Amino acid sequence: MALVSMREILNDAQKRKYAVGGFNVFNFETLGAVGEVAEELKAPIVLGVAERLFKFVDVETLSAAILCAAKKSAVPVALHLDHAHTYEGVMKAIRWGFTSVMFDGSAMSLTDNLKRTKEISNIAHSLGISVEGELGYINCYRPSEAGDDENLIKLDIVADFVAKTKIDALAIAANRNHGACKNEIQLDFARLSQLSSQISIPLVMHGGSKLRKEDYRDAIQAGISKINIATDMSLVAAEKLKSELTTSPNANYVHLMSVVKKGVKDSVRKYMLYFDCISKAM
Repeated sequence: MALVSMREILNDAQKRKYAVGGFNVFNFETLGAVGEVAEELKAPIVLGVAERLFKFVDVETLSAAILCAAKKSAVPVALHLDHAHTYEGVMKAIRWGFTSVMFDGSAMSLTDNLKRTKEISNIAHSLGISVEGELGYINCYRPSEAGDDENLIKLDIVADFVAKTKIDALAIAANRNHGACKNEIQLDFARLSQLSSQISIPLVMHGGSKLRKEDYRDAIQAGISKINIATDMSLVAAEKLKSELTTSPNANYVHLMSVVKKGVKDSVRKYMLYFDCISKAM
C-alpha cells in the first residue's frame, strides 16, 4: 500500500464505483486527523496541499511529513498539489516528492490552458506523476454561479482537451470559488453522466462540501471518483477552536490542538462514509 500515484487510486475508485476523499491538509493536526481516520476505516486517500498555502506554510517540511506518514501507512496514499496556477509551483511539488499535481488553467483561454496543461502533463508523466486538469464552465450543477449557458463548454471540446493533454483526472467545480457551498446546489446528474461517457478518465468534484449523502452517491454513479474537501476542514477547525475557547478561555495550546484534531477527524469520518470508500483499501 503506502505512497502511490493518484492515478492508481482513482482508477480503482472509478472501476468499483466509490469516491476517494481529496482532503487538503495544512498542518500536522489535520494530517494526523485524516491519516488516522483512513487507517481506521481502511480507506484510500488523496492528501492535498494547495499552491496558495505556499505563502503561509513551510510546505517543503509539511510534505516531508506527509511522505513519511504515507510510507508507513497501511492504506494507499497519494500526495497531491491542489490548484496550482504556476509552473514554478508544480516544479516545487515535483521536487518535494508529490505523486500528483493539479494544474488549474480554468481562468485561461482554452488554447493557453490546453498548451500549459499538456506541457505539465508531459513532464509529470515522464516521472510517474499523475495530473489533474480543469476546464472552465462545464456546468454539472444547477443553479450555477459559474456563468451563462452561452459560455458552456461543449462536451466534444472537453473530450478533445482530455485527449490532447493526456491528463489522468478532470476537475469540475460546484461554484466559482471552489469553496464550501454557500447556496443549495442541485447536481445535474444527466450532464455528469454525459460527460463521463465522453471521456475515459475519472471526474473530480471541487467545491462540493456539505451536500446530501444521496447527492454524493448519485454523483459517484454518474462518474465522480474523487471529491475534494478543503474549506470545510478549515471551517471545522476554526469552529472547534472558537467553541473550546468560549467554554475554556484559559485552555493551553496543546489541549486546543487535540480538540481541533478530534473535530477534523469527526468531519473526515462523516465524508468517508458518504463517499462509500470504507474498506476499499483491503
